[in-house]
Amino acid sequence: MIAWMIYAILVALMLSAAALTAERAAKVRRAATRWLWLAALVGSLMLPPVIASVSIHLPAGLKPSTAPASIALRNTTSIAMPAALLEFGDAQPDDTSTRIDTLLRDSWIAASALMGLVLVLSSLLLQRRQRGWAAGQLCGESILIAPDAGPAVIGLLRSRIVVPVWLLQAGQAQQQCTIAHERSHLHARDPQLVAFALLLLTLMPWNPLLWWQFSRLRRAIEVDCDARVLRGGHDIDAYCETLIEVGQRQSSRLGVVPAMSDSASFLELRIRHMLRKPNKWAGASAAALICVSLGMAAFAAQVTPPSAGQRDAHAPVVLSSDILDRYTGYYLISPMSVITVTRDGNGLIASVSGQIAAPKPLHLVPIDQTRFAVDGMDDTVHFVTDAQGRGLRFVATQNKDGHEVLNRPRTDQATAEQTLAALAARIKAQKAFPGSEKALQLLLSDPDSGAGMSPDLVFVRKQQKASREQYLAALGPVESYTFQGVSQFGSDVYLVKRQHGSETVTLVVDEHGTLVSAFRHR
Repeated sequence: MIAWMIYAILVALMLSAAALTAERAAKVRRAATRWLWLAALVGSLMLPPVIASVSIHLPAGLKPSTAPASIALRNTTSIAMPAALLEFGDAQPDDTSTRIDTLLRDSWIAASALMGLVLVLSSLLLQRRQRGWAAGQLCGESILIAPDAGPAVIGLLRSRIVVPVWLLQAGQAQQQCTIAHERSHLHARDPQLVAFALLLLTLMPWNPLLWWQFSRLRRAIEVDCDARVLRGGHDIDAYCETLIEVGQRQSSRLGVVPAMSDSASFLELRIRHMLRKPNKWAGASAAALICVSLGMAAFAAQVTPPSAGQRDAHAPVVLSSDILDRYTGYYLISPMSVITVTRDGNGLIASVSGQIAAPKPLHLVPIDQTRFAVDGMDDTVHFVTDAQGRGLRFVATQNKDGHEVLNRPRTDQATAEQTLAALAARIKAQKAFPGSEKALQLLLSDPDSGAGMSPDLVFVRKQQKASREQYLAALGPVESYTFQGVSQFGSDVYLVKRQHGSETVTLVVDEHGTLVSAFRHR
């Protein structure tokens, strides 16, 4: 839950930056800006859940024969969240994390309900105040006259202009400019727009960037209204003087309804914007800003949601102790590698020996009776069971591409203990596998075929072909290699010196001399 909330804030941050850049471009061209902030607000709310959970079903006529029937949007993203943020979100043990998730979810619901209640009470209070206001006419417009409120527009179904009583004694030019401003709000349906934005805020009230977007939306509504009034033929000097006069006579607030008065600093910005002269490079600068804005929006859409979001969706699944106990035990990977599955609250822990790809225990969270999500990873574990529901095989699958990473059988405790003892003896002996040097030479030759390699290694090499070739090109040809010993995972470790640097290669060779796995880093 924490990781997903951080992801939502990150998406909102990028969309806020995109909207801010697009707003600058719109102001250069003197175009409307409020729709940009509304789009940012809607996108910040909708994009995270849509990217995390929606799949697109491909029509049969457009789908290649080898392609899946549907494409998950999360699998089309390419920008991973920073590891530090994911670690922060998943730093707690599984049982503690579940309690925190429940607390956050309940707090979210409570905050949304409280905000909705506040909005309803504010509306009722405004209606009560409205009963004491007199009806009247000003500049041909039906208005409400309040002793200390306005100028503003109130009401959703039947919007009305409310003005302070002092405006009735003001000059005709000020009255006309004020009514023109509020009439423009009415025609543009700005009260309904503000109400819709507030309704969106109630869906995610904990996100501070949404509140900032709402603040920018309210300011954009006023700037757009100024532009419409001036386009209607009103004198700019008289209109600016009216804004200053209204700003100096601050009336009591009417909540978040569109109002003519605002802070002195914002009024100054509005006046400066109206008086600014267009420059000859306006078109070019606007085009450049739009390109930057679109790039930021595309970046937001390409951020990969954390897999914890998938776990949250299945959090209500609770398995009995009897069902969980059917999967505990040992699953053999190789003569020196075994998976030990134990209980962990409403889940399981899988500790994998002799595998550098799994240096830490994996927390398995139940999705259904036989499937588990790997906490913090985009993988799923499935147990193949016998007629009594006892786990026979441990099957791990990558959700992103459906590739089966592991499919290993259950073994007994004696065999598991022998496997762990063999791994410990190998680490203590620090002797290379038989055929280890030959396997290293095969790897260093970087062949296109998979001869002499395991199917899993061949699959990984095909996936990493482009990045591997770039990596090897930067290092240059091999000059020498030296056996460094056996790692804590039972892998042979070699230091390979190349023309432009060195790399460390760890590999595993089976009893047939097949290169089972290999990892390399500079």
